[in-house]
Amino acid sequence: MTYQLDTVTLELVVTACQMESNHIWMQGDFEIRFNGEKPCADGDILDATEFLKSIEQDGEYAIFSCNCGVPQCSGWTKGIQVLHSEESIRWTNLNNGKTWHFDKQEIKGNLNTIRDEVEIYKKFFSQKGIEYVGVGYTW
Repeated sequence: MTYQLDTVTLELVVTACQMESNHIWMQGDFEIRFNGEKPCADGDILDATEFLKSIEQDGEYAIFSCNCGVPQCSGWTKGIQVLHSEESIRWTNLNNGKTWHFDKQEIKGNLNTIRDEVEIYKKFFSQKGIEYVGVGYTW
């Protein structure tokens, strides 16, 4: 089967959060785009745990979710079906049939870049007395 690989961009998005005047932290989240477009609604989030599992093995994963953490809340009644080949990964959105093929090494390279960025942020913010949470917190 011949198919063209989709361009995949994985980014670390860091935002400042504040509950009280003296409680501020930096929240790190993943954002993914295929061919420049998000595969989910603007209010949805990418579940980092499910995403990381999907990069390593086949299966059905709840990669996207409502920002409350419940996928069904924003219409994700089914997950993303993931199939690996030697060089690529195929994601199929079981809710609408949309499929993306992307290079396995490219996405792993993006992940390594994000891991490096997380370490920089964690160190920088800790020197300022600000906690970093979210994606990569335990890396």
